[in-house]
Amino acid sequence: MQKYILFCATFTLFFVLKIAAQEVVLDSKSLLIKQNPAFKVYLEGDGRFLAMDTYRMGIIKRHRFFVGDDLTFKVRGYRGKIKEKITAITDTSFSFSEFNQITNEFDHTDVPIRNVKKIRLSRRIPWITQGIVSFPVAGLLFSMTDILSFREGQFRDPKALLIGAGLASLGVVSWKLSYPAYRLGKRHRLKVFGVH
Repeated sequence: MQKYILFCATFTLFFVLKIAAQEVVLDSKSLLIKQNPAFKVYLEGDGRFLAMDTYRMGIIKRHRFFVGDDLTFKVRGYRGKIKEKITAITDTSFSFSEFNQITNEFDHTDVPIRNVKKIRLSRRIPWITQGIVSFPVAGLLFSMTDILSFREGQFRDPKALLIGAGLASLGVVSWKLSYPAYRLGKRHRLKVFGVH
């Protein structure tokens, strides 16, 4: 009987404490920060963000980039791609900062939006992103089994090399799906939204 009373008292105490803990009400900003801590920089700033609208097969999708987000892009007049963290956004440009070891301070680089020619996104798609490495390795191992069983001047199965190459090409398809690149122009546009 004492165990039953102790169990009921513990259960009641747990239930009361749980209700008391739920009385804390968060405002919309706190909920947004709790959902993604990266939004804290955006909410404390002036509210500007970059938006890229992509059009494919009649579907419009908007990708948003806030201050503090990593952005991989190419600029006109520069051959390589740039991957940096956005530090500021204005009406016509965004900037990133690099630490200069010689002067011991940050160098800010301003990038006009009209000079950005390509943006590469990074998406983690279950099973497909893992296939970037897994498919080529599987294709190589599949082809190697046929090459190692090479006898009398002939492969055991000539189609094995084609199957291995097909598996390796699935790795390229997985990479394109996980890291799509959008050339900016008439179909894909980069704009600044927020407080002006």
